[in-house]
Amino acid sequence: MTRLALAILVLLTGAAAGQTPGTVLPRPGNSPWRCGEKTYCTQMTSCAEAMFHFRTCGLVRLDGDRDGVPCERLCGGGRSTRRR
Repeated sequence: MTRLALAILVLLTGAAAGQTPGTVLPRPGNSPWRCGEKTYCTQMTSCAEAMFHFRTCGLVRLDGDRDGVPCERLCGGGRSTRRR
C-alpha cells in the first residue's frame, strides 16, 4: 500500500485524529478551523486539522517531504524529522 493510500485510509477511518471509525471529517464550509490562523504543524492538534490546512488552505509547507501527507507526526507518517 502506498503512503498516500495509507494516509487516505487513516483519514477515512479517523484513526489519526483520534476519532471513531466512520467519522466524517468536517467540510470546508462547516470546519471549526480557518485558513491563516495556523501555519505550522506544531500549532495543530489533529491530523484532520492538518489536512484542512494542507488541502483547503493550500499550506503545502506542512508536507516537508512532499509525499502527500502533511504533518507526519500527526498523520502517522512518522519518518519525517523536519519540524514545521
